[in-house]
Amino acid sequence: MNYAIFCYREDYKCLELCVGQIRQADPDCLIYLFDDGAAPLSKTHIPKGRDIFYKKTYFQRRGNLNGLECVRGMLSCMQDIPGSDPVIKIDADTLLMSIEEIKKSLYERRMLAGGYQCSVPFAWSGVCYWVTRRFLREALGVLVTREFPDRHDQTYPEDVTVSMLALYLYGRRGADVIEFQDGKFLIGIRTCDKRHLAELSSMARGVSAVHCGQVNFYRPIVERSGCSIREACARVMWEILHPGQPDGFSL
Repeated sequence: MNYAIFCYREDYKCLELCVGQIRQADPDCLIYLFDDGAAPLSKTHIPKGRDIFYKKTYFQRRGNLNGLECVRGMLSCMQDIPGSDPVIKIDADTLLMSIEEIKKSLYERRMLAGGYQCSVPFAWSGVCYWVTRRFLREALGVLVTREFPDRHDQTYPEDVTVSMLALYLYGRRGADVIEFQDGKFLIGIRTCDKRHLAELSSMARGVSAVHCGQVNFYRPIVERSGCSIREACARVMWEILHPGQPDGFSL
């Protein structure tokens, strides 16, 4: 399967763990890193391997992937991935635990795009969703042919906008919006307490993906260690994968 990660300079520690876990979940993976040209990874921090493909991008990301220009840029990047296989978009601060539900969505239910509903009704979480080449082609067609409201309160966050495009194009018969179901498939880590992380680590073995980017909950790590907030996310990722193991990531 193809994987698209839109990253920037501060993601380097998260990216190392994200890429490693993708390889564990899908040994046949091809990983495409789309770096932010305004704040790129240093050369020494770009993951290496025959399954890694790197490209620097220059579309405006408006912070955390917002705006129509950003959505167009992201979809165009995914469309440019060689071949015809679907693309899984995953965030650098997210651990892919299993692709079984994604495969069911694409190959059993024959969906053209899909993701996990989290905080916004009828919309995917941006941390992990999947799209076919048909969706990429037709979604970009919509973005260049339709008029969209251009007001200061229309921020067009990537996850909600891409979800709306999928539902607009295909409705529920072609766009999978998988219900939250009390974290059955996707969980977000909202603690940095080691005891709680050990419990969540066990739970994480049974879900599709784990988001470790809930930065408001990780500030105690920053205060204790002096690391950056994105490095704190990486430390939480480490604890989910290796609970209680002493390492450079230990809390």
